[in-house]
Parts: sequence; C-alpha cells; structure tokens
Amino acid sequence: MGVHPCGPPCGVRALLSRRRVADTRGGDRTGGADQQLRCYAAWLRIPLLVPLTIAGLTAGPRDDSATFFVLLAGYAAWSAVLALEAHLGSRGGLRRALGILLVDLAVLGGLAALSGGSASPVRFAYFLLPMATVLWQRPGITAAVGGLCAVVYVLLLLSDPLSVPGGTDLHAGLQGAYLLWLVAVCTMIGRLLARRAERVRQLLTTRDALLGDALAAEERERAELADALHDGAVQTLLTACQDMEEAADAPETWPAALDRAEASVRATVAELREVVLDLHPQILVAIGLGAALRQAGERAAQRGGFTVDYDLSVPEHVPREQLLYSAAREALTNVVRHARARRVRIGLRHDGDDTVVTVCDDGVGFDPAVLAVRVAQGHIGLASHRVRVESAGGTFIVNGSKGDGVRVEIRLPRTREGGRSA
Repeated sequence: MGVHPCGPPCGVRALLSRRRVADTRGGDRTGGADQQLRCYAAWLRIPLLVPLTIAGLTAGPRDDSATFFVLLAGYAAWSAVLALEAHLGSRGGLRRALGILLVDLAVLGGLAALSGGSASPVRFAYFLLPMATVLWQRPGITAAVGGLCAVVYVLLLLSDPLSVPGGTDLHAGLQGAYLLWLVAVCTMIGRLLARRAERVRQLLTTRDALLGDALAAEERERAELADALHDGAVQTLLTACQDMEEAADAPETWPAALDRAEASVRATVAELREVVLDLHPQILVAIGLGAALRQAGERAAQRGGFTVDYDLSVPEHVPREQLLYSAAREALTNVVRHARARRVRIGLRHDGDDTVVTVCDDGVGFDPAVLAVRVAQGHIGLASHRVRVESAGGTFIVNGSKGDGVRVEIRLPRTREGGRSA
C-alpha cells in the first residue's frame, strides 16, 4: 500500500499556469527569440546609413552625387519599413529574406559605383553584410551571402585596380581573401548559434514533458493516497466503531469487542505510519541515505515477496540524498510491480567524487524495444527521474535484457561543501 511520489509535491499547478500565461503573451518562446534576432538584423540597417552618408559627402563633387543621395534616401526609407515590419512581428519566408539581401547587395553596389567605384568607402559595407546575417542563425545563408559579397567586392576592386591601395590585382585578391575568412568565421558562429537554439528547443520540450509528468504524478499521488486511506485506515476505523457500538449494546461482549477495536486502531496506526513514511521518510533526514535505503528495501521486500541484500558503505549524509533516494525507490517500485524477482541487491558507495546507488534484481528483465514504447505512451517514471538526475550533473543508467534481470545505477557528484539533500 505504498504511495510513491515521483514529482514535485506542491506548486506544480501554479508553475504550469505561469508558463501557459507566458506562452499566451509571448507566443512560442524559441520562435519569439528568433523573431527578436530578425528584428535586430533589420534595425542594424539604420546605423549603416551614417557611414554611407559620410562616404557620399567625402566623395567630392561628382555629376552623379544627386543620384547617390536619391538612391541612399530610397534605401533609408526601405530600411525603415523593414525595421518597422520586424518590430511589429511580421514574419517572412526564406525567399523574402534572400530577396532583401539581394536588394542590399544591389544598393551597395550602386552606391559604391556612384561614389568613386573601387576607391569608395562604401565598399567596406560588404564586410558588414555577412556579419549581420549571423543573427538569422542560418549558416547556409551566411555562407552564400558572404561568398556573393566577396565576389562582388573583388570585381569592384578589379574594375579600377589603380585606385586600390597597392594598385595591383594581388592586393585586390588579398582583400577578397580577408573577406572570405570573415565569411567563414561568421558561418561557424551562425552554425554554433543554430545548434544552441536547437538545444534550447530540446530542453524546453523536455521541461514541458517533466512539468506535465509532475502534474500527473501529483494527481496520481493524491488518488493513491485517497484510495489507501479509504480502503485501509477508514475501513479499519469503521470496524473499530462497530466493535465499540456492539460493546455498548451488549456489555457482556466488552472484553472481546474492546480487543478487536484495539487491534483495529493499532492496524490503522501502522497503515498511517506507512503512508507518512511514503510521503516523507523522516529517517532520511534523521540518520541518512543508507538507513533510508535499508528501510525502503525492507518495505519493498514485504510487498514483492523477495529477499534483499545490502551493500551500504556510506553511513553519513551525502549531497542530494533526497534525489538519490527517490530515484532508488522508483527502481524498487518497478521491481515490485514488474520484475517477479526472488533476490534484490541495493548498493550505496562513493566512487571518486561521485555517490553511487545501485538496485539490481534477478527478475524477468525487460525488452528495450517495449520499454521505449512504454515511455512514448507516457509511462515515464524512471525516465523522469533520469532527467532529474542528469539535470543535477549525474547519470542514470538502466541495463538489462529480457530474462536476465535489471541493474539500475544512479550516480551523482558530491559537492565540496556537502549537504543533506537537494
């Protein structure tokens, strides 16, 4: 009659409620971050207008100066529209993004041609455009745009090599090589950012699954507690009441009735003590993890009908012992429910800087393919403990095969300062 907690006991509803409110207000969290990066990339065109304007003013009087500033004014208005759309949350596809980049390249080429050609300071904007595309977190686009910028830049220099410092094709090629190196670095940064974003998405998905599992666990624990109290303690107390009523109606039956009532009350106390121990093992706080594992093993042996051997070589308190205890107890619960084991071994030891708990049985084992299906169907008791252990920097390993029993190893690092629980 165990009540087996496997998730946060309180506050889960409030946490899920806050998460849903945040998702409603801000939409998908990773999508919101991507949109913010696109917004930044769009707004970066605005400060670029300053050096472009200075380049036009320092180019000297030219016949096409008016055309330069008309084109620059049109580019400024176009940049402002793009920034406003990005700020308002407008979403565009890949084709639209590539079209915008092609417009950028064409405008920069036109401004360079109108302000001195290969000698124009506008040409340095080709070094900035690949850097701006890094914010898109699309390394393929960064590489393509950067390569195109390098080609256009070198062609621009070769159109009038004498105006380039150094005055040779070699210098134009060297500048193009520097631009390609910058493109390669931007592409690698974009790839790293994309991987980080994907990892964040995976972590958020796992977090949502754990929150859902925690809520389901809370509901399941309450249902199990209600069933345990109703089918056990409540029924036993009702029997005691009937015995007391019988004694009141027939005084000659007092001794036997009182004996039965006393036995019922004692049984109720024992059952309630079991419930309390399941909800919070005081022995874990009072004595330590080793004693708590021994007590959990004895109670599991009573329910499962198997023999338990102990190898508990760590008598003192250890860090994060509540996490270790709950994971080991989940493993014991699985042994009781599914293993049909005759012998179980519980171990606790230090291994270097780690605390290691093991639960081994000689039962029927499991089929890894079936286990994966059960996890996909939502039976994620051990899986949720694995995520919690790994989130604390540890490892949770389940080894076994059909007919050969199961070995569960929970390993957590010990902190320098130590502690009693986590």
